Amino acid sequence: MTTWSTLAGLHRSEPCKDYGAVLDNLAVLYRSTAQLRCWKSEVVPVGEIDRVQIMDDLDDHDETQRVKGLRSALRRNDPLPPLVLVHGLTPDRGNYCLLDGCHRFNAAHQEGTETLRAWVAHINCCGGPSPDMDDTKLAAG
Repeated sequence: MTTWSTLAGLHRSEPCKDYGAVLDNLAVLYRSTAQLRCWKSEVVPVGEIDRVQIMDDLDDHDETQRVKGLRSALRRNDPLPPLVLVHGLTPDRGNYCLLDGCHRFNAAHQEGTETLRAWVAHINCCGGPSPDMDDTKLAAG
């Protein structure tokens, strides 16, 4: 039997850095709230995360430094916060859409890390529930 979590519950156990932005994306893109029981804590293959999120602006010194620091953390096997992903089927770009953790993803990609910890929303797939927002909630939010 599958045990589903809510994003709010996962956030209480280990705070998500960009929780507000994740909630906004869930509402706008997926018509879902932090209370929808569609989340699992998983280990996902880095190669299956949306490749559109790969950073290509090497002139951005601050971004490059953040990724460099995270690469060092990965080499030391330091624990990193989980990525926040939505599972979806987009084989041309990857099976997971990234909601939070762009720098961690890029560091893992550059390091050739095979897997990362992630919170994964399964909205209307893999036995996960349908979105929990109707159009009136979305308009009011």
